[in-house]
Amino acid sequence: MAADDYYTHLARQRVQRLDASAAQARADLEQAKANADYESADVAVQTLADLEAQKRNVIDLHQQYVASQTPPAPVELTQEEKHAKPWDRMDYGDVWEMSQNSKYGVDENAFRAGMAEVARRRARGE
Repeated sequence: MAADDYYTHLARQRVQRLDASAAQARADLEQAKANADYESADVAVQTLADLEAQKRNVIDLHQQYVASQTPPAPVELTQEEKHAKPWDRMDYGDVWEMSQNSKYGVDENAFRAGMAEVARRRARGE
């Protein structure tokens, strides 16, 4: 399960309680088997089935919750959309992609140094 927020904590606790109940139902089944008590065995088997279904439901619900908390990946722009993107909306990835098509080439270390310089100037308020 994901990082421990309130709902994850609740789901983890519920699964632990269901696992403990399932262990008890397995013990009851073994006791019924040893005593040849078919009625008790029938109840224990049904209890195990119900507990497993409840556990699957809790896990599925928690996975839906985690998925709802994860933002969707941004949609990849088409080549035409990239070309129509205004300069002030571009990020470093866009600039790097454009520079890959330059006949002069691009030095990756110099590009990174330029990004660092921009960050320093912005920090100074320039």
